[in-house]
Amino acid sequence: MRIAITGATGFLGRHLLPALRAAGHDPVALVRAAPGREPQPDAPLYDPLDAASVAEAIRGCQGVINLAGENVLGGRWTTTFLEGIRRSRIATTTALVDAMASLPEAPSVLLSASAVGIYGPREPDEEISERSTVLGHDVLAVLCRDWEAAATPAEAAGTRVALLRMGVVLGRGGGALAKMEGPFRWGVGGRIGSGQQVMSWIHVDDVVRLILFCLERDDLRGPVNVTAPNPVSNAVLTKAFAAALKRPAFLPVPSFALKLMFGRGASVLTTGQRVVPKAALEHGFTFEHTSIDEAFAAIYLRG
Repeated sequence: MRIAITGATGFLGRHLLPALRAAGHDPVALVRAAPGREPQPDAPLYDPLDAASVAEAIRGCQGVINLAGENVLGGRWTTTFLEGIRRSRIATTTALVDAMASLPEAPSVLLSASAVGIYGPREPDEEISERSTVLGHDVLAVLCRDWEAAATPAEAAGTRVALLRMGVVLGRGGGALAKMEGPFRWGVGGRIGSGQQVMSWIHVDDVVRLILFCLERDDLRGPVNVTAPNPVSNAVLTKAFAAALKRPAFLPVPSFALKLMFGRGASVLTTGQRVVPKAALEHGFTFEHTSIDEAFAAIYLRG
């Protein structure tokens, strides 16, 4: 299957591209046009906000994987910053769906990224699956709801849409660990705030495998929680991370310090939700990394 990928140059995209090729697919990495960039046969340049440009880039593709979006912790949550975050997710997804609808034959499947933040902050013992009809009302939850709402109209053209609600993706070279690793290696890492907030994590290899699984399962549509089956508290995750690095973890990060850095965005780190991947499990997906200790061992001790 020829598959267009937005956000292909990001952390997850860099892991996904070789896996798609290994599985026999023909990935097309869409690259934002910029001065000096030259298009490649498998990496066309495009304007992600222009539906006509997107349509030309994805023409001939049978599937689309939408991973585009700026880092929500890339800066303090000012009005301008949040406008950029929304534009990078919602406006680009809207242009993508409009482009798909304009083609003589729409792609048969759209896998569009979202996040478990859609469920909003929850109590540590409250378990949430895709069947939960109660969604959050905070900034991140509303962002995710609007992001998913921009993707679902693709169904009108007969496209199967799966909404990938991502948890905390663990892997070397990017994602959450890229920000955590430095302080821990310097011996100044520790839990965030109380440490009781639940982290719904997943190893990057399982993310890639689950995306491939969603591509191939015609009966998998709607929300799909992309998380490991065993979420843990921030304190437990922190302890496992420090053990894998053979470093101490005794300096907690106070909530007020995060608020100074990220403003309202600090809630992404100081709150959490216990999310389980019921849809994936019920469709027969098998996770390779279900223990947080084993996941960190796979990342740091076994390469």
